[in-house]
Amino acid sequence: MKFHLNYTPEKFPFDISHNDRCFLSGSCFAENISKKMQEQGFSIVSNPNGILFNPQSLLQSLVSAIEKNAFDEKFLLERDGLNYSFLHHSSVYASNKKELLEKIHKNQNQAHAFLKTTKVLVITFGSAFVYEHKTLQKVVSNCHKQPGTAFEKKFLEPEWIVESYQSLFQKLKAFNPDLKIIFTVSPVKYLKDGLENNSQSKASLLLAVNRLVKNNANCHYFPAYELQNDDLRDYRFYKEDLAHPNAQAIEYIWEKFSECAFSEKTRTINSEISKLKAAQNHRKLSASAEGDQKLQDFIQSQKLKIRTLAPGIQI
Repeated sequence: MKFHLNYTPEKFPFDISHNDRCFLSGSCFAENISKKMQEQGFSIVSNPNGILFNPQSLLQSLVSAIEKNAFDEKFLLERDGLNYSFLHHSSVYASNKKELLEKIHKNQNQAHAFLKTTKVLVITFGSAFVYEHKTLQKVVSNCHKQPGTAFEKKFLEPEWIVESYQSLFQKLKAFNPDLKIIFTVSPVKYLKDGLENNSQSKASLLLAVNRLVKNNANCHYFPAYELQNDDLRDYRFYKEDLAHPNAQAIEYIWEKFSECAFSEKTRTINSEISKLKAAQNHRKLSASAEGDQKLQDFIQSQKLKIRTLAPGIQI
């Protein structure tokens, strides 16, 4: 019996190897792909501003990385004894303002240097809804549990997203002329917005990405949203909250991404790295010195094999 489509997306017209740098930015789904790539020994930078959900905050983050704009302290806030930024996710925090500003500037400088030499930028849109701080008159990346009355909720139309990102592409072209861009739309359901609004939000994002890919030769689309919702199409592939893809779904989508983005040699290296990781995480079942030595010998031989296949790889 057949329980899902097993859809195979079209391969990208380029390959990502372990020698290539990849910059990933966007929603928590981007974090899942980042974690997979990091585990497989790829050189990546992921979300220097923390997880970002909407296209406008993503845009602000990328422009900041390109231009190294001075950070305005008016976007800082203190909550429960910790300092946060309205332009960053709550994972970016510090015990005092000075420490937080140092962290923000350090992340920005690292992002600037990495993006300058990266081959592929992966952008994952999560939601077309944004929250604008009424006093600051700025779309925030995170509300940080501030009163809802402090914000105005707005909806990003496809036309706004397309126009804004076309301007971003001009900056990226001057900054890194050979950069390739992969768009994805997160399959995570934003149930707090309601099912109707979640569908409208995803529709706006999908329409915008479609137009951007059609209008720009260096832009490509990976159908993470469709793989989750139209290929797997079952709540057994979600976590208990029925909103986030579970580990099985993430692994399935990762395999599809691998087929789209990696050459056969790169996939072979990934497979060998997975064997190495499994051996390194192997739980010692006995006190046998002979068995332990065999395991250590395998780990060393596996490392040698991987370094022969991919010289310079960090494992």
